[in-house]
Amino acid sequence: MEAIVKPLKAEHYPEAVDLYTEAFSADPLFIFAFPEKAQRLRLTRIMYEFVVYEMVTKLDLVLKGAFIGNTLTGCVIYTTPDSSGWNDSMNEAIDKMRKKARDERINLIGEYARLNKYSTDVEHFYGNELAVGADYRMHGIGKLLNDSMVDECMKHRSARGIIIDTANEKNVKTYLKWGWQLKTSGMFYDIKYFAFWLPVK
Repeated sequence: MEAIVKPLKAEHYPEAVDLYTEAFSADPLFIFAFPEKAQRLRLTRIMYEFVVYEMVTKLDLVLKGAFIGNTLTGCVIYTTPDSSGWNDSMNEAIDKMRKKARDERINLIGEYARLNKYSTDVEHFYGNELAVGADYRMHGIGKLLNDSMVDECMKHRSARGIIIDTANEKNVKTYLKWGWQLKTSGMFYDIKYFAFWLPVK
């Protein structure tokens, strides 16, 4: 059965959190921030509960899922020029997330997110998070989610491209194969990051 990509409804948010937790608990950034596996799983889940339930809804981010039948196999979250700006409700959500975490190291993920890895003066999308479930990797799901984001950017009235970044060097070959341009790389503490640009117009 072929996978299809569609906007994620709230009923699928718990599955999205599970998927992101599974994928990013093996990411070099999260391993660096939370070396102990049990704590890493707990804090990664708290982080992605915040991303899915707070950032997506309060900042009007786009959250789409790739489905095979009724099974969620992957997710992508991205910011568009029409997304909302940071606001007081987000500051409250961050405070709530930090209290739940009870571990200051969770601030490292926010510090990484705020790092200016690559910027452009033209209006653009930003690819926040892309993850594929372990049982569905190497089956074109990631490319399908990537292409869905690119298609939306091409249809947008003012966006001229997309920025993404990764702290997982294994992703670099994949993004280059998908047509992204590696624009810069740098260090965040002991972690190397890579920033990409994809012009669409």
